[in-house]
Amino acid sequence: MTNADDKKSKRIEDVRILLQEFSKNHLTPELTDYVLRLWEQIGRKRNYVITGGKPEAWASATVYVIARLNFLFDRESRTFLAPDTICNFFGTRKDTISAKATEIERVCRIRMGQDGLCSPDIANSLSFVQLSNGLILTRQQAKEMGLM
Repeated sequence: MTNADDKKSKRIEDVRILLQEFSKNHLTPELTDYVLRLWEQIGRKRNYVITGGKPEAWASATVYVIARLNFLFDRESRTFLAPDTICNFFGTRKDTISAKATEIERVCRIRMGQDGLCSPDIANSLSFVQLSNGLILTRQQAKEMGLM
């Protein structure tokens, strides 16, 4: 293993620990799974350097992405999570973390309703299927109609 590989492995583990600490106090088990799954996905990117910056910034941005995908910033959400809660826990700034979260979404090609990173209800309501007759429905509508 090269020094760069060692550094990357250490960063992956350091951030994973931070994510687990945050999740214990602020996230449901399902959301914790999404956060850890996203961090693993980020860590597997070969051309995405994660060894720069502070581990807290990476952890904060990872949670931020999952919070956006799952509408946790919506005060009406039963699992409401304020951006300040994330930033205060990790000691990060909202504008910095929002920008890093957007970068992660771009690099990992994450879209709203991304399977595996948001609840099935959200994924089904934001994913579309095209029927053989050309009609386009949300996945949720197609399931309710017995077409899936």
